[in-house]
Amino acid sequence: MKSVLAHFQGKPSAAKAAAAALRALETDSRTDITSKCIPKKLACSGRIVAKSEFVLCGKLEAGAIFSKRSVKVEWNFSEGQKVKKGQAVCTVRGNTRNVLSAERTALNYLSLLSGIASKCSKASGKYGKWKIAATRKTLPGLSHSEKRAVAAGGCLTHRLDLSGGILVKDNHIAAIMKQRQVSAERAIEIAVGCFGHGQFVEVEVSSANAAIAAALSGASAILVDNVSPANLRRIAKAARKAHPGIILEASGGITLGNAGKYLKAGADFASTSELTMKIEPANLSLEFDH
Repeated sequence: MKSVLAHFQGKPSAAKAAAAALRALETDSRTDITSKCIPKKLACSGRIVAKSEFVLCGKLEAGAIFSKRSVKVEWNFSEGQKVKKGQAVCTVRGNTRNVLSAERTALNYLSLLSGIASKCSKASGKYGKWKIAATRKTLPGLSHSEKRAVAAGGCLTHRLDLSGGILVKDNHIAAIMKQRQVSAERAIEIAVGCFGHGQFVEVEVSSANAAIAAALSGASAILVDNVSPANLRRIAKAARKAHPGIILEASGGITLGNAGKYLKAGADFASTSELTMKIEPANLSLEFDH
């Protein structure tokens, strides 16, 4: 990965992802009233089988869930590997009641995260690795897991949360404009100046004047939001004339269908919520051995 883009590849926390998965397990299986029909000490074995083709992600979360129920798992694939329809992702062995109590939560994680990884794998295959980024549009409580899947598919995670990077957005600028009674350009200068010299600061812009103001103020990157590819080309030219090394992110209205136009217009990478919000979950099922 280019070093300049390393700022946009936040590292998700495995501990936080696993903890969230265990909370989900507790929510779903605190009391399993149906499995009383199963003898308490009955053991079982089975396989989680792919019912569709996908790029695998979710081993960490599913592993934590099964481990909590003392179920042993043997994985046949690594995260980021492609799984074909009909292949066994893993085998499970343990107390039958425990396997049943963990089954759905584990499958939910594998299905969702493999769906995201598959979407990101298609995006990186089409546009190149680390050219498409996710956004903070993730399901509550699942940001670290979903961003793990984004990385597994070869896309940029971007910020994991508000502590993950300085991004001066339009509402920050609007608030300063109102409080100081200044222009947008002056508000950008004030905002960037609030942070220490050498800090990596990104500023959201939608015009050439705002981009120039950000560049001259010392911003390291600009997020060009909701403009056409033609306008982005003009903004990129103006910003790089003021600051040749500035990084350009295209965002707002970006899809995996039109991202290429923005990359060709001068964006270093493009971000889209499609990677996490518009996916097809992978299809898997747990099949017991007879």
